Amino acid sequence: MKTKYFYNNNKSITIIYAVITYMFFIQHGYSESYIEQFEYSDEFHEKPLILDYNEGISGIIKISPRGGAFSNYSWITVNKSLKKISNRENWLNERLTNEIQHLASIERLLRGPDSPLLETIFDTARTSLPDIDDTIAKATISPDYFCEHPKLGYNKQGEFMQLYCKYPLGMFKYYIVLRLQNINDMDYYLCISSLNQRRLRELIEIANRS
Repeated sequence: MKTKYFYNNNKSITIIYAVITYMFFIQHGYSESYIEQFEYSDEFHEKPLILDYNEGISGIIKISPRGGAFSNYSWITVNKSLKKISNRENWLNERLTNEIQHLASIERLLRGPDSPLLETIFDTARTSLPDIDDTIAKATISPDYFCEHPKLGYNKQGEFMQLYCKYPLGMFKYYIVLRLQNINDMDYYLCISSLNQRRLRELIEIANRS
């Protein structure tokens, strides 16, 4: 009698485990298939994205080009929000505060001892570097100062909200595109970053094909 009871108990545990596994698959299977739909050439590579839990989002992957110092500022990061987002416009504007922290490191790159701008041919570009200070000052006070108003867009997954920003850095521009999209009742957040418009278009195309 005891042996029979023990068997049934194990069977019950197995059924419960199967139900939990099924529910997990239903909740996350679609998101995994969404991630798998990112297509890009061998010029790009991806790696897992690990973020601080306090950021309110969970990192999934980062897609970026292979290359040198400037390519370090070109990427697509794919994340999931840890909480349900009710006001997408406000959320994107608040998230922008986190993303513009890269402005300071770009400024150090352009002014650093290894900067290509130290070449004589870039004399004109160097004279425009003080303008970076003005951009950083304005962005610190109002991160969305150099941004368009959030707009709706559409891709294969449906509707998304997008915030497009262009920060002037002397003769250069730093582009940030933030995108928020609900897929299967899960809020996904994409950050697209680049220091030139050609690369930005390539990254947006990758995001749009997903």
